[in-house]
Amino acid sequence: MSELHEARVVAGHGRRFVVETTDGARLTCLTAGRAVQPVCGDRVRVATDAEPRITEVLPRRSLFSKADGRGRAVAAVANLDRVIMVLAPIPAPELFLMDKYLAAIEGMGIEAGIVLNKMDLVDEDDDGGLGRRLAYLQGLGYRIYKVSTQDETGLEGFAAGLKGHDSMLVGQSGVGKSSLLNALVPEAGHRIDELSAATDEGRHTTTATTLHPLPQGGALVDSPGVRDLELSVRDPGKIGPLFRDIRAVAPQCRFANCLHLQEPGCAVKQAVEEKKMPESRYTSYRWLMTTMQQAKDRKYD
Repeated sequence: MSELHEARVVAGHGRRFVVETTDGARLTCLTAGRAVQPVCGDRVRVATDAEPRITEVLPRRSLFSKADGRGRAVAAVANLDRVIMVLAPIPAPELFLMDKYLAAIEGMGIEAGIVLNKMDLVDEDDDGGLGRRLAYLQGLGYRIYKVSTQDETGLEGFAAGLKGHDSMLVGQSGVGKSSLLNALVPEAGHRIDELSAATDEGRHTTTATTLHPLPQGGALVDSPGVRDLELSVRDPGKIGPLFRDIRAVAPQCRFANCLHLQEPGCAVKQAVEEKKMPESRYTSYRWLMTTMQQAKDRKYD
């Protein structure tokens, strides 16, 4: 009879995974049937026999999902503490995309943060309002980091903020996620080669999700292909609580079920009118409400 060992998934693609046991040993495993569906970061039980197999996925404290080609949420990484949205002055950040990412992460029950990379390219006198938006989000409790991998500005503080946490970087193409990963985990490239070979993905793969231990403690997950995030809720009425500023003001609305659209006595619309909340934040909220309601209507046509 094979022994069962507890381990953590550190890389995976398809049904093939690399796990690290509690004593530091690494094993390449398949799953014991289609009912067992681990993702990177999962704590699992592994049967160690001639061909190691993952037999059970242990309870998760969180689950990060990404959007597939059809816009459906697909499980990607388990047990994250933080998801850090990476921005850069080039390409210029899209305010709606920022708000959608933050709302999606909020819905997953994972702490969200923001890192502005390429600070060496930022013109603080002409940043298109990015500085004001970041200051506003910081006031809502989001952790904000400003760094540059070119001159290493802010990297030490960012690394200290990741210490002891399992984190992941997300963001648009070209914002420097790979540069940040290499700066924080210098051996990341070598580890990716090793783990990719173990999952039969070949050298320099960009498809396998990989967990990298951080020198200061904790880990950073590299999950290529995260281009968009979908909200975990399917009811338009549940979008408001995913916006921290709307959630804070909503109890002051005249109606408890206010959707902050056409209702009289809406405290959220009043906050926008009084410039206590950026109009662009409210526009993002309305857009998400509209697109979700349209999708809901199409489903029942």
